Amino acid sequence: MSGSDRLLLDLMVIDALRDKKGGEFERFFTTAAIELWGDDFEPWKPQGPLGDFKCDGYRISKKTVFQCNAPEQFVAGTLASKIEKDFEGALESFGDRMKIWVFVHNQNETPSRAVDLLHQLRKKHPDLELKIWTLTHLVREIRALSEAALRNLFRGFSFGHEFSEPMEQFIASQFGQSRPPIPTEAVEPQPSNRNDFNEAMDRLGEVDREVRRRLLGYSRWFDPATKSEVNGRIMGHGFEEAVIVANAQRLHDEKLLAITEHHYLVTAEDVCQQAADTLMDEFLTELLS
Repeated sequence: MSGSDRLLLDLMVIDALRDKKGGEFERFFTTAAIELWGDDFEPWKPQGPLGDFKCDGYRISKKTVFQCNAPEQFVAGTLASKIEKDFEGALESFGDRMKIWVFVHNQNETPSRAVDLLHQLRKKHPDLELKIWTLTHLVREIRALSEAALRNLFRGFSFGHEFSEPMEQFIASQFGQSRPPIPTEAVEPQPSNRNDFNEAMDRLGEVDREVRRRLLGYSRWFDPATKSEVNGRIMGHGFEEAVIVANAQRLHDEKLLAITEHHYLVTAEDVCQQAADTLMDEFLTELLS
């Protein structure tokens, strides 16, 4: 598999995992697990009042219980209690049939309180191996699949893509690798208290909301993003340049974006990333066209 294929696959995996919630996420995990481990993996489904025994899948040879978690609204403060409840439930249901317990979620990181709880549970149950799989762990496991298995998991994916070096650098930057150097232009200090993306979009007209979503999202995707690139893309969707410039200035005033002579620069990274995530399908379509 070429480097370009690998980068595009990473992007598709992350898009699929972030987008799926609840039962849809569990089904995707189950499909990937079957491709990974074949008959060694057993999917578990709830059975009426008996529930699912706090298990969404079981790997026979390793005596591993997997529990998935991808709620519609991820609340960091409740994750620790969720982990404790699910683990205790699995331990009660499986007993000595469980040697490894894996809590699987689709966030980039696990809140510190939940990690601390896991450490406590490990001390309490030293004979068991307890793990948390994040989005990064899932991407790593799926990367190990054969090309045939990847085609089964991502219908329509083809191999043989070749991106230019700048495009490869851009895609790689989306996975926490080195970013291109930021221009040596002054950027206003990052605010300590940020509104989230939804709050930033509240009380806006439809046109302003869509322009701001794209300003924030493109600025994150192409960080450091030139004004000509971002404005050109938004104008390509039928919006007037004057509207784009006015909304960019408002985002700058709200400290969500910094405007320099030639660039839009990310200041509120979380907000810009949420906006970029809403544009993922558009970006994938462009890459695959």
